[in-house]
Amino acid sequence: MDGRPRTKEIVDPTYPLLEANRSVIESIRRETFTYGSSDVHKLDVYYPPLPGSDGLPPILGFFYGGGLVRGSRSSPPSYLVHNNLGAFFASRGILVVIPDYRLVPGITFPEGSEDVRDAIEWTIENVAEGDSNRVFLLGHSAGGLHLASYLLLPSLYRSSSAFGRVHGAILMGVPCEILPSRPQFYAIAQHYYGSAKKVSANHPLSLLRQADDSHICSLPPIRNIMAGSEPRAISTSMRTFARECRKRGGTVDEFILEGHDHLSPILALSSGSGEDWGYDVVRWIRG
Repeated sequence: MDGRPRTKEIVDPTYPLLEANRSVIESIRRETFTYGSSDVHKLDVYYPPLPGSDGLPPILGFFYGGGLVRGSRSSPPSYLVHNNLGAFFASRGILVVIPDYRLVPGITFPEGSEDVRDAIEWTIENVAEGDSNRVFLLGHSAGGLHLASYLLLPSLYRSSSAFGRVHGAILMGVPCEILPSRPQFYAIAQHYYGSAKKVSANHPLSLLRQADDSHICSLPPIRNIMAGSEPRAISTSMRTFARECRKRGGTVDEFILEGHDHLSPILALSSGSGEDWGYDVVRWIRG
């Protein structure tokens, strides 16, 4: 739709492409709410500007990345990053929810996934402007790690009010397996999970292997999205996850975003370049 992504400009830390569209991004109505007990538990809701012709809009929950230690639902200093995603999908008829969640060193496994659960449940119970029976979830990088773990832990997903309401999940650039070959992230993961042994036992690929077939079959359809220049450890783990999930009865489709790197797909939305994947997700959600 928009040709090869202008990746260098997309990831430029001054975000020139987003700055050029600031007025459009900021024109979308956004409200902030509290969904939990700590100061971190805030979420932003982006509302479609026009009512849909088919009733209430579907809901998309987005969980950003940041290596388990950083990130914000609206990132300073520009306050355009992640706002761009909310505005992109809301302007196309999808109500978007972007929560903050607790970060390392302040949490341990599975508290990140508990925040995912709590944000989704709060949305279902409190956001009357969206269709709580048509929920979709998107997790990027570490946010996708928390999302995948939420879905794979029956104690979180099957007991949640979202169970049966989630019609699809997108894992984008997610480290489904955490290995010592990425030493900096591995050290952070050991803090989150508690030890090297617990990292190995509880990363998403291990949780998938521990889940019974009936749970895997109860999962919503999953889209695995990888950048063409994704770090090899991430793309390999995502392919393994998809292959093993399908063998166990799960539904997983895989997509490669050529021309993109690990960060650029999220930053591309509302930029005018590299947005094809977003339009594809809109079509998928709206059916």
